[in-house]
Amino acid sequence: MARLYPKIESSPRNSTYVTVIPLIEAGSEEIPCELEARFYNQSAFTIPIRWPAANLHRIQNATIVGDQAHVFMPDGKWLRVCPSLDSLPLKKVRHPIYVGSDRLAMPLFHLSGRDHENHGHFLFQHMPRWLAAQKKMRELEPHFKILVAKGHLKWQARYLTRTGGESGQMLECGDGTTRCNDLYYIPQLRGPHDCLSRPQDYRDMNEHFHRPQAKTGPALFLSRKDAPNRYLLNEDEAVGQIEKVFGSCRPIQLSKIPLDEQIDLISAAPVVVGPLGQALATSLFARGSIFINLGGDHGPDSWGDAFRDVANICGNRALSLYSKTSRTPDGSFTFPPQDLHRMLENVKKLIQ
Repeated sequence: MARLYPKIESSPRNSTYVTVIPLIEAGSEEIPCELEARFYNQSAFTIPIRWPAANLHRIQNATIVGDQAHVFMPDGKWLRVCPSLDSLPLKKVRHPIYVGSDRLAMPLFHLSGRDHENHGHFLFQHMPRWLAAQKKMRELEPHFKILVAKGHLKWQARYLTRTGGESGQMLECGDGTTRCNDLYYIPQLRGPHDCLSRPQDYRDMNEHFHRPQAKTGPALFLSRKDAPNRYLLNEDEAVGQIEKVFGSCRPIQLSKIPLDEQIDLISAAPVVVGPLGQALATSLFARGSIFINLGGDHGPDSWGDAFRDVANICGNRALSLYSKTSRTPDGSFTFPPQDLHRMLENVKKLIQ
């Protein structure tokens, strides 16, 4: 009878199949949150961001399975060294099926994994893996390919080619079983309960993405009208309040705007407002802007804090405002217009 759950390999340093290459030392950095502290009448505070030591793993004769490219060793053990996998139920990890599987002979850098399909997760949790490893990968394997999830190559390649990747270097993994002669893998550079990696990785991305220009554009509202859930139910009213306070506001849907135009718009915007969601990862394109994250419920949200922190890391000023209203079952919410207007007026006074 086949084994129901895979055996786990969490200490590959002891494995004969893996070469462990030290890459990143553990560290921490304090990120200032000055604007939010002033808004909520708190003493100036900082947010500590910590990251663990990380190694680049070279696995020879590895097998990857599914669009998340779960890595299996030659002895059949599932490689689990990434914090994103700690909470993954074993029943969701598919076993390799070797009959009829493909084989990739070239050196591969693994850049798939959990939540790869979301722009926010990809930029905040997977791209730092690429930035941390690319210099060493070029030293070890000048002609390596970057393995990304099936169906997402087109948009992920736009980010990768702007951060040192070459056109044509990305390769889609299948959604079945694939054997790899030479696979390189680095886990996410974060703790098991954290959203973010090293701040320097986000600054490096900002260096690649940002286009310095005068803040002459209108305020932007990052719409989620095209999202399946977690959108602002009274978005038009919110845009109206932003116009009253900041003079002009352009609502945009990023899904309908090419990346180059997104970068230009965000770089030129003095103020960017949006409900919590992946669109707020565009703070990586900006410097010197105000980012206002709108959330439902009554208080801090781990991903809301992450969007705020990345905006601050990249040289913007950011804060989160909360509607103190309940969310619908799909995570959507309403922000009372009078409350939003009052809060935005307070923000305007603080940034003048």
